[in-house]
Amino acid sequence: MRNDAHMPMMPDRMRETQISNEKIQVKIVSDPFLGSSPLSHITWRLLGRESSEVVYCLSQLPVSQLRFHCLDCEQKNITDMVHALNSAQDITGNAGFPVMSSRPGMNEYAISLRNVDVNTNWTGATIICQAYINGGQIDSAPVTVNVEYLRNVHVVDSNNQSPIRVVNQGNVFYVECLRGPDGFCQQNGRRKTLYCAVQANPPPVSYRWLKNGEITSSNGHSITIGTEMIGKSIQCSANNGLYPNDQMPTSQAVSIEPYSAARLIQTNFNTLQRSAPFTAMNRIDMNQDITLNCAVEGSPRPFVLWRMRRPDGQVVDAACPQGYEGQFKDTTTTGLNLNNNLIRLTGMCQLRISNYSYTGTYWCSACSYVSVGDPECSPGLEAPTDEVLNVMVQGPPMDSDSFQSVEQIGQNTAVVTVPFCAEPMPKPPREIVFAVDNNDIQTGQTWQNFRFDSVTQNNTVPNCYFARLQISPIHEGDKHRQIVLKLQNVLGTKQIVVSLADLLGGGTSTGSLAKIIIFSVLGFIAFLLILAGVVILCIRRQLFCFSGVKEGQYGNPSNHLKTTIGAPETFIDGVENPHGYYDKNEVNNEEKIYISKEAQSPYDVIYKAARLDSRVSSV
Repeated sequence: MRNDAHMPMMPDRMRETQISNEKIQVKIVSDPFLGSSPLSHITWRLLGRESSEVVYCLSQLPVSQLRFHCLDCEQKNITDMVHALNSAQDITGNAGFPVMSSRPGMNEYAISLRNVDVNTNWTGATIICQAYINGGQIDSAPVTVNVEYLRNVHVVDSNNQSPIRVVNQGNVFYVECLRGPDGFCQQNGRRKTLYCAVQANPPPVSYRWLKNGEITSSNGHSITIGTEMIGKSIQCSANNGLYPNDQMPTSQAVSIEPYSAARLIQTNFNTLQRSAPFTAMNRIDMNQDITLNCAVEGSPRPFVLWRMRRPDGQVVDAACPQGYEGQFKDTTTTGLNLNNNLIRLTGMCQLRISNYSYTGTYWCSACSYVSVGDPECSPGLEAPTDEVLNVMVQGPPMDSDSFQSVEQIGQNTAVVTVPFCAEPMPKPPREIVFAVDNNDIQTGQTWQNFRFDSVTQNNTVPNCYFARLQISPIHEGDKHRQIVLKLQNVLGTKQIVVSLADLLGGGTSTGSLAKIIIFSVLGFIAFLLILAGVVILCIRRQLFCFSGVKEGQYGNPSNHLKTTIGAPETFIDGVENPHGYYDKNEVNNEEKIYISKEAQSPYDVIYKAARLDSRVSSV
């Protein structure tokens, strides 16, 4: 029989090493029992905001920490799962595991995730559970997340558009109503197909439609309705197995109203075209006012969109208030049956012909919204019918909205382009002239280095042109010349100033500035060379301050220095002398400046005074 009492005790460090070497199993399970099988998939069912499922992470031995971790959240751009995983709680005591371990700091067996605020985009993410022990890390098998949900049930049309939200009426869809002589909707109008849209995982497997709150026989994804549903409401329900059949999520109710396509009844275009201020050939003078009228009708309430086709074929919105922001006048529908709910109104567009951009073909479209999205319009927004207003603006020459420009050709040639607008166009050569310093240049003519190159049509802006002036070669003084484009037609004149200083670079040009910098640097270098030559010449000839010192005249100042620095010194009369730089035969004056009895040269005087000041300042 083995006697454990006489067996040698295993050191704690050896036991730690033995335990750390053991195979510790970490797993994600659905029940807090060590015998539970690990999961390969987690399914969170989202019936509200939070999931009711609980997920556990278990370790068969105590560890210092357990935590959930997402492997691919960053790759899948899932940002909110990390916070949810970090909310896991330690349930070691509650799950029946020992609360305290024999190893200090090793007391976690189990953690749980409950009441998780699940996001529907978590489906497909991969998570693991990580255990930390003795500075190491042990990972569980990866688990794939699946979120089951069903939400946002709503009714849409065949274009996947939602119903219109009408004030005091709620959500509304429209079905076409072709009215007969009695004013009632006929049965031969276009029928409308509605769909039950829903966000769900897995996809719905059953649908249900309700008319006025009552379940109908229709149980498919879609339903087709006609005028028989006018005045009624419709709803849909969907289920993917998450809810009982009597608790299927249901959409909001949508009212069905009659829809009569908006149509254009009449315009004032023909009348306007044949009266002032229009003249022959659809021409209209600048700064004139005109008002365009379009009468439309439809149900729901129609509105007018104004369109314009420019001479280059581009179709744009006309310069009028569009849609419900436009100006309208309701028209009384007299003589119509009371069952007819058509709305008739007249849209108005007031134009001030202020420039040549108003030249083009105008028309109006009767439109109405029958669902969220683009409106239904007649005639179309891209091509007009016969009801159009042609406008040809005429007036004196004027500036264009485009800017003057310059084009560099080669190294020494430039072409200046000046835009202008006029109708009728000024006739060359006399009505289009460039004036350079009061010298007129007609098309094709040259004055000095200036040539009037050509006049071309602007293909994007109506009644507008380009005048081109060539400069070759370019001179530095060209940017200071006074250049004017003179324009004239039967309706007026215009002079457009051309600033070459702005086009070619006002002020000092880049080339001139570079020359100035180069010449300045060269001049400074030349000055330094001259100064160096003068200094060398003075040194060689011993001129000015560069002359040598003659020992015979000035002596050697070093001879006056004491050999012993710091030894006691006295004046010639026996008084101690603190200035050890000078001989004893020097005389003390009131300022304690010691001057030799012998005649001293100016050099010696200055030298000794400087040494004295240096000595005093160092004390």
